[in-house]
Amino acid sequence: MVLVGIGWYAHGWYHCHDSRSASRRVRAGGFRFISPLLDVELPEGVNNLQEPIHFKAKVAEFVEQQKRSGRISSMSVYFRDLFDGPWFGINENARFDAASMMKVPVMIAWLKRAEKDPRVLDRQFVYDGKEDLTAVQTIKPRLTIAPGRRYSVEQLLRYMINYSDNNATTLLYNALPPQELNDVLDGMDIDNDSSGGNNAISVHGYSGFFRILYNAAYLNREMSEKALQLLTLEDFPQGIAAGIPKGTAVAAKFGESHQGSEKQLHEFGIVYHPKGPYIIGIMTRGRDATALAAVIRDLSALIYGEVSAASPTGSAAAVR
Repeated sequence: MVLVGIGWYAHGWYHCHDSRSASRRVRAGGFRFISPLLDVELPEGVNNLQEPIHFKAKVAEFVEQQKRSGRISSMSVYFRDLFDGPWFGINENARFDAASMMKVPVMIAWLKRAEKDPRVLDRQFVYDGKEDLTAVQTIKPRLTIAPGRRYSVEQLLRYMINYSDNNATTLLYNALPPQELNDVLDGMDIDNDSSGGNNAISVHGYSGFFRILYNAAYLNREMSEKALQLLTLEDFPQGIAAGIPKGTAVAAKFGESHQGSEKQLHEFGIVYHPKGPYIIGIMTRGRDATALAAVIRDLSALIYGEVSAASPTGSAAAVR
């Protein structure tokens, strides 16, 4: 789903930076006397105790192999060890159509409201069924809301995040003032660009949602936990989850779009590996959506295997 297709044109703020050469600190705005620190990112591959993550070279070679085989036309990858923060990217500043992954900030905006008044989650909406926006989805939701029925915000969040239901998303999106969504993007330092007719974003830019949710730095602890718990119920078994052992928790969101013969398929999530959680973000372009899903699965398996082979230091990135 492309959220801009249902009216998300308001957010025009955009910036670009090369974060590999310097550390970054993301701070919450809107305060006079405090400056809350939301996230710290060191230069790529750097932390205080260890050398850069060595399996970046294997991931880069994997990406090149997929290009040579024709499974993809382009691809970006982001990895971050959440134990102590080192990360790497492959083509991490290339921009893709975020599509349904922009349902995550809609969820965050509603949970931000619920921090002030939990009764917000009980507010109800009726889906009139006049337009079925799931018709444009190549990957159809397994469950969708039904015309004429009343749903609470809590229920709609589950349909939107767990099943990627466009109709549930439309109800939630239309009930939010544009500024609330912009506040999420600006407050979490997300560098999307809606000026070209869609929400263009990079894997590095999108990573801010998951880094800051994990740190419980934008939403409070209760709502950050709720957001990630919803994301663990994502119904997309073909991607990241297919590349790791069954039973491993993954808090993830996928997105897909198509324009002519070109397909885009992406997935971003936190894998809760026994040795420590890590973020993996994969964005792909190609002609065959099934092949793109297989690429995401195979790369997920590769990275999980590298983390599993790490020395037992407790860090997901301690692979030498």
